[in-house]
Amino acid sequence: MTLRVALDARALDLPYLRGQGIGRYTAGLLEALGPLSRERGGELVVMRTGGALSPFASDGAGPRGEAWRMWRPQLPEWLALVCEPPLLRWDLHRTRAQVLHSSSIYRAVPAPGRPSVVALHDVIPLQYPDDYLRTGMRYRLMYAAARRADLLLTVSQQARKDIVAHLGVPPESVLVVPGAAHRRFRPSPRHKDLLGQLGIIKPYVLYVGGLAERDPRKGVDDLIDAFAAWTAAGERPETLVLAGHLGAAAGRLQERARRSGARILFTGFVPDEQLPALYSAAICLVTCSRYEGFGLPALEALACGTPVAAYRVGAHEEVAGPGALLVDEAKTDALMLAVQVVADHAEVRARLAAAGQDHAARFTWRRSAELTWEAYERVADRGHAGLR
Repeated sequence: MTLRVALDARALDLPYLRGQGIGRYTAGLLEALGPLSRERGGELVVMRTGGALSPFASDGAGPRGEAWRMWRPQLPEWLALVCEPPLLRWDLHRTRAQVLHSSSIYRAVPAPGRPSVVALHDVIPLQYPDDYLRTGMRYRLMYAAARRADLLLTVSQQARKDIVAHLGVPPESVLVVPGAAHRRFRPSPRHKDLLGQLGIIKPYVLYVGGLAERDPRKGVDDLIDAFAAWTAAGERPETLVLAGHLGAAAGRLQERARRSGARILFTGFVPDEQLPALYSAAICLVTCSRYEGFGLPALEALACGTPVAAYRVGAHEEVAGPGALLVDEAKTDALMLAVQVVADHAEVRARLAAAGQDHAARFTWRRSAELTWEAYERVADRGHAGLR
């Protein structure tokens, strides 16, 4: 029997997810899943509420792929949460899919009426409840959907460990399907014009991430302060470049940077097509994040031959591996010393760059798609040992 899977790809339609890790992961996986589903003799239905309907071909569908437009009324969030389960079940009935893959926990429902695979990149709200658990109903429904899914797909062994610990689900119900850097991420010499357009003067250290909303886990405030202290104490020539969407939270960060007197530049959003050049010209990628379930910017930087400086937390060791200098959490002086080692020692920088590129090459979207399709096949038989 042909395996027919519905992939709920609304992570690509939601502004607060599209440019973040969940959206980028969904886009990379979808690009590889289309061809793979055809190779495996299956059928993939990609469900979206907006954006391009066709994930496979310009005319709307590929040989064994379809696109499905999901209709959702404009409702207050609490009412949308109530209406989502019956609407999703109706979509699944009409698509005739045997398996549902929810690419984001934010739109998963506890009982979709089909065997379900749910992507859960982390459980950060449960790990840091004082910072994130402010909307109880939303999170209760999310985690109810996760606990009742046939399989959970997550992005790293560290995330898997945290999911099992905080959700209380069996370890065998959580599979690791890591992300990967897109093939465009490789060393790029084409950075002169881009740096000129953005007003960047070398040498610089780079941070890549969303700056639109305040996220206490990311530690951007700490990064600004640490960089300012480091450059002032040592009369360093570097600039800190912060690349990412600017929003309400960015004004506070920009004012903090201005008061510091340090050379700090906010570029705003940089398109994916230009990011390889931005990574390639940087001394290193730096982050003060106190937890990452994966950390795609680190992998993208390594693929471009750019070392990483970060805290030894979350999945940093797993994802950045030999291409990173990692220090103990919250030791900002040690973090900036790691940046200094990379900046001042060409042989260290070259060693990290070479090891990082080799490491990043082991992560591919093709392999991620293969693991995902195997998960579909596993849950298609609801009587599979170990499930439910």
